[in-house]
Amino acid sequence: MTPRVLCAPDKFKQACSALQAAQAIARGVSDAAGLPALLPLADGGEGTLDVLAAAFPRRETVKVRGPLGTPVDAVLGLTADGRRALVESAQACGLWRLDESERDPLKTSTFGVGEMIRHALDAGATEISVGLGGSATSDGGAGMAVALGARILDAEGNDIQPTGGALIKARRLDLSGLDTRLRTVSLSALCDVSTPLLGEQGASRKFVVQKGGTTRALHKLEESLAMLQLASLEAGVKLKGTEPGTGAAGGLGFGVAALLGGKLRHGADAVLDLLDFSRLLGAADLVITGEGSFDHQTAEGKLVAAVAARCHAAGVPLVVLAGVVEPDMNLPGVTAAFGIARFGARKQDNLDETEANLQRHAAHVTRLLASRQA
Repeated sequence: MTPRVLCAPDKFKQACSALQAAQAIARGVSDAAGLPALLPLADGGEGTLDVLAAAFPRRETVKVRGPLGTPVDAVLGLTADGRRALVESAQACGLWRLDESERDPLKTSTFGVGEMIRHALDAGATEISVGLGGSATSDGGAGMAVALGARILDAEGNDIQPTGGALIKARRLDLSGLDTRLRTVSLSALCDVSTPLLGEQGASRKFVVQKGGTTRALHKLEESLAMLQLASLEAGVKLKGTEPGTGAAGGLGFGVAALLGGKLRHGADAVLDLLDFSRLLGAADLVITGEGSFDHQTAEGKLVAAVAARCHAAGVPLVVLAGVVEPDMNLPGVTAAFGIARFGARKQDNLDETEANLQRHAAHVTRLLASRQA
């Protein structure tokens, strides 16, 4: 019996896209005489636009401000009729936009995300999904809101720059000038993590280092986000900043929900639904997924956790192939997890060999499945 294997990985950061990973896994399945089906995945962050190309076939390029304010060309997706839009925030404020020496969440802003949303509104979209993840920012979505007409004021009533560091001066939030079209559009944030805006497990404390910040910057960013949240409370916003997902993309989830009045959605589940994952799962004997690191963050709303939950419910075995597998990881729905990196190899060599390692391990897993089915 030929094993049917659904190849459904996320991207491997710095190594390969979700599509390249799925193709590598599929080659391994074919090497072992299995029947592969490709389904590259994303969780709302970087790469979501490519993964959902069929659902949002129209592409429009718009000039917006990048994370440091310099102009960049950002691409957004639209349905054929233009009624629904997908804004991948990383297109405007993604970490990939900056060299390592430029990364500093005290200086970056999500202003360009607001410009992308405005372009979607101009295009006639009545339903806008904002994919979160992979951002270089920690401004609570303030820049995005300012781009759409909001004002953030200091104690003297002066407008402040909506960057992570400048928000420490925020004392008042004026939402009266927001684009009126936001009142009638259906707006949602596709959150790649369930992190809250504030607190010990909040956006600043968990992600400041990967965005290029220091320990000193962490405390300033936490205070800045707290000032934004206090200003929003005084403006009549109900969110406290402790809600799951409000800390996604440096607080961009908070910005969409609190400042623009949108909804927070679990990004991975939204993507799986759009790709009709459950139907494809019903035709599979095995699912092979993957990500760069299978660790404690995986269980906090990441894609692999969402895939595992659906495989568990359907009774379909799931194998995770990851660059690194944290010891004692035990996620319901995951049958087995394997680290694909060569022991002792340099980090860059393992990154360069990711696709080859995925192919080899996928072949081993498929042969094992075939032997059990024989």
